[in-house]
This record gives sequence, C-alpha cells and structure tokens, in this order.
Amino acid sequence: MSYNFAFWAGGDELDPLSVYKQFGNGEHVAGIASLSRERVLAAIADHLAGWPWDGQILQPPGTNPDGVPAFDVSIGEQNVEFVGYGWEPEHANAIIDAMHALGLRLYDPQVDERFA
Repeated sequence: MSYNFAFWAGGDELDPLSVYKQFGNGEHVAGIASLSRERVLAAIADHLAGWPWDGQILQPPGTNPDGVPAFDVSIGEQNVEFVGYGWEPEHANAIIDAMHALGLRLYDPQVDERFA
C-alpha cells in the first residue's frame, strides 16, 4: 500500500485538494510558486545524505535496493511528490524536513490536510 506526500509553496488561500488534483492533471496552478529542480535535488542530497536514489526511487540507508522502504519521487514545475511504500515515521519526517528547508509545505491527500 502506498502513501503520498505532496509539497508546494504558496497558494495558502486555495483549496489544497483542488490544487493537488490540478497537479495530478498536469495543470499549472496560479498562486503556487515555481520550483527549481536543482534546488530540490540539492535539498535531497543535503538533507537525505546517504539515502540511495536512482533519480526515481529514493530509499533510506541500509534498505534492500529491491525492497522497502522506498519512495517514488516526482519533481514537477510547482510541486514535489513522494509516494512511500513500507516507510516508518522517521523516514517521512526526514523527507518533510528536507522539503520544509525549501519553504515547501506538506499536503497529505489521504487526510486532506496541508501542514505549516
């Protein structure tokens, strides 16, 4: 079973579920800041040092490359999404901290809540 973690900056007055659905449809959302892919990659490298990443699947240190925990990472023009499999709370917290360092807020579509 997977769990999605979505991150973006801005649009605090917008309905987060609507924003999330628009991202899922590949739409540009007015009021949401653009992202620098390079800055996202640097944040992953800096804050998740030691986490193997093949450019798609990111895993905590010591994980079997063919197993879990694993996070499928998608970096868009306005959002970053991590789809986690078999993760522990400390793994999610590390990802949240890395994205928060970029000023990106977490949206949890499973509970329809956007966090500060």
